[in-house]
Amino acid sequence: MKIKKYLARDMREAMHLIKEDMGPDAVILASKKVRGRGILALFRPRRLEVTAALDEPREMPKPPPPAKPGSEPFGSPNRVYHRNAPESRFNLTDEDERPPAVMQPPNRDPLSVHQELHEMKTLLNRLTTHNSAFAAGEGFFNRWEQFLTENEIDKEIVADIMKTLREQIDPSDVKRYDRARLCVQNEIMNLVAPIYTEQDLGHVVAFVGPTGVGKTTTLAKLAAQYTLFHGKSTAVVTLDTYRIGAVEQLQIYADIMGVPLEVANTPSQLKEAVARHRNKDFVFVDTAGRPSRESSKIAEIKSYLDSIDESVQVLLCVSCNTKQRDLLRVLNDFSQLNYSALVFTKLDETESTGCILNLIRYSGVPVTHVTNGQNMPDDIEVLYPKKLAKLLTRGAGLDA
Repeated sequence: MKIKKYLARDMREAMHLIKEDMGPDAVILASKKVRGRGILALFRPRRLEVTAALDEPREMPKPPPPAKPGSEPFGSPNRVYHRNAPESRFNLTDEDERPPAVMQPPNRDPLSVHQELHEMKTLLNRLTTHNSAFAAGEGFFNRWEQFLTENEIDKEIVADIMKTLREQIDPSDVKRYDRARLCVQNEIMNLVAPIYTEQDLGHVVAFVGPTGVGKTTTLAKLAAQYTLFHGKSTAVVTLDTYRIGAVEQLQIYADIMGVPLEVANTPSQLKEAVARHRNKDFVFVDTAGRPSRESSKIAEIKSYLDSIDESVQVLLCVSCNTKQRDLLRVLNDFSQLNYSALVFTKLDETESTGCILNLIRYSGVPVTHVTNGQNMPDDIEVLYPKKLAKLLTRGAGLDA
C-alpha cells in the first residue's frame, strides 16, 4: 500500500494533485489545516494537508507456458528410448504423453487474508468518515454562498468573499459559525474601507434623486438630528415647487424643529438664500424629484447648484426596494451633479440589502446614511463600514 501526504490551498487542488499522482483509485485517509515552518508562516494562511493511499495489487507468479507435445526435456522419466530410431535420436511413445502441468496458486495464510480484510475495512471506514466530513464542510460553505447570493450581492463580490472564507475557516471547528460571520464581515469592511475617507458633511448639502425615494423626509430627519440632538444651527431651502403640498409639508417640519425655511424659484434666489444663512452650521437644500431619464431636468438642478458661491455636497438618495438595473441607471443619469455620497431610503421595505454593497463598489462613493421607517427623526442611521458589514450579515442563521 502506498501512502503519501499532499499540501494544497483547498480540497479541490488536493484532489487534482492526488488524481494526477496516484490515479483515480486513490482514497483520502485524512485532512487537516496546517501552517508552514518558520516565522513567515505566521503571516500566511494555513494550508490543507491531505493524506491519500493507493492499494497496489500484488503480482501473482506467472505459470510457465504449456509444454508442446513431444518436447519434454531430456532425461524425463516419461520418455522411452529406442535403439533403432532412424529419424530422431529419441522418440516419445504416444501412450506416455501427458498433458502439461498447470501451476496451482500457493496456499494463502488465513491470518494474512484476515489482516488484509481488516485493512480494507479500516480504509473504507476512514474514507466514509472523511467523505461525510467533506460533505458537511461543503454544505457549510454552500449555505454561506447561498445566503450572500440571496441577499443579492453581486456574484463577483460573493466569489471574493467565499475564497477568503474557504481559506480561513475550518468547517469542522466547533466555533465555525462565529468565525465565519466575523470573516465575512471583515471581508466586506476591507472591500469598502478605501472608499470611506474622513470628510465633513459641509456647509451646504443638497438632496437629489428620483421622484418618490423620500428626499424631503430624509432631509427633515437629518435636520432634526443635527438641530435637536447635536445643537447645530440649520436652515432649509427648497426648490420643490412642483409637487403639490411639498412646501407645506416641509414648513411643518421646519416649524417643529424651529429652523427657517426659504423657497427659491430661480438659481439667483437660491444663491441669495444660501448667502443669508452663511452663519448657520448647515444649509440643507431640497430639490424636486426628477425621473432619471430626463437629463434636461437634472441639468436644471445643476444650474441651481452651480449658482452657489461655495462648494456643495450632493447626496444622491436612492431606494433599497429599487431593482439594481434601475439603480445603476440612476447612478449614471445623476452623475452630472457630481454627487459625493449616497443615502439609501426605505430599508424597512426590503429583505435584501446587497444592493448597498453593490452600488458602493460600482459608484466608488460611500453610503453615509440609511433610513428605515417613517418615524421622525429617529428612523435614520449613519452607515460606516462596520455597521454595513453587520447589516449585510444580519439574519445569517447558517449553523444549523
